[in-house]
Amino acid sequence: MESQHPSIMEMPDEVILCIVEQMDTITRKCFMATNKGTSALIESYEHSIAKRRAASFTIPPLRNILSSSTEERFVLSTDTFSGIIELELRESRIDRLLQECPQFFCLPSPPWLPSLTPKYQARVEIIFKRALQQCDRIADIAANEPSVRIPVEYYHAILDEVYRFPTALTSPHDDLYKFNPLTRPDARLRQIEYIQSLPLDDIAGIFLLVESIGYGLMYNTNKSLGVSSRYERKTVIEECVLRHGTWFAWSRILGGPDLQELASCIISAGRAEAAHWESGDIDGLHGLKMTLISQFAKLVGSDIIEGKSNVNMENAILQIVFQGDKVLTGWEDNSDDKY
Repeated sequence: MESQHPSIMEMPDEVILCIVEQMDTITRKCFMATNKGTSALIESYEHSIAKRRAASFTIPPLRNILSSSTEERFVLSTDTFSGIIELELRESRIDRLLQECPQFFCLPSPPWLPSLTPKYQARVEIIFKRALQQCDRIADIAANEPSVRIPVEYYHAILDEVYRFPTALTSPHDDLYKFNPLTRPDARLRQIEYIQSLPLDDIAGIFLLVESIGYGLMYNTNKSLGVSSRYERKTVIEECVLRHGTWFAWSRILGGPDLQELASCIISAGRAEAAHWESGDIDGLHGLKMTLISQFAKLVGSDIIEGKSNVNMENAILQIVFQGDKVLTGWEDNSDDKY
C-alpha cells in the first residue's frame, strides 16, 4: 500500500530550502546525496542557506572568519558552506575541550571561585563556551577589511620560530611585521574596540576563561619549570587564547603532534614578544589581556592593582556563576544538587 504522505522531494522548493536551513553539514550532505535535483537546488541557494545558518549560532559570526583545522588560517566567507563547516567545527571542538579536558579549565574550582557542585560547574561550562566563541570572534576581526590577508608562507614560518626576532615585532615596514599572523597589528585596534564594547557579563566570562586556561595549563604541563617561568607562560597563554580563540586552545590541549608543535611555537613567540615589551623595544598598542583587565575594572568601578583582580571583579565573577544564589561549594550538602 502506497503512503498517503507526500515525499519530501515532492514538496515545494521553498519548503525544502527552509528545512535545509535547519540542517547541520553532515545531515545536509546526506540529504543532497539522495537526489541530484535536490542537490542542485541546494547548491544554487548556497549563499542564502549559509547566511541563515550562520545567523543561528549563539554569537553570529562576522562576514569573514578564519579557518582553524590546520596550521594555516585561510579566510572563509560565512555565506558559503565552507564557512558553516568551520563554525560547526569550532562548536564541536569547544564541546570536546570542555567535556574531555576539565582539568585544563579548572572546572571543579576555577580561579576566584570556591569548589563547585555539579550544578555550578555546568553553569561555568556555559560561560566558558560563550567566552571561547567571543575569543573566536575577536580573532576573526583580522579576517575582515581593512586587515590584509596573510600569505600561507607566513603561517608556515611559525614553525621556524621567526616571530621571535625583533623585526617581526618592531619593524612596521618589514613583511615579517606586516604579515605576522600571531600579532595581527593591522587588526589590534579593532580587536581592542570590540572588547571595550562588550557588556560586563561577557567581560567577566572571558576573564574567567583565560585565567582558568592559564592556570590549568600552568599546573598540568611543564612542571619542571621554575615558578617565575610558569607564571610567564601563563600570561602568554592567556594572551594567545584571546588572540586566536579555539584554534590555539584546541592545538595546545587536544591537537595532534603537528598542532601541539604549532602551539608550542606560538607560546615561544609570545614569550619573546613579552620580553621585548618589558625591555621597551615595542612601543605600540596594549595586549588584549591588559585591555580585558582594564575594561573589567572600569565596568565594576575599580582601579587596577598590578594587573590583578580585586574584590569588585571577584564579585562580578561570583554573580555570573551563582546568579544571586547562596554561594554553595562542592563540600556543602545540597539536597537538590547531588553527585
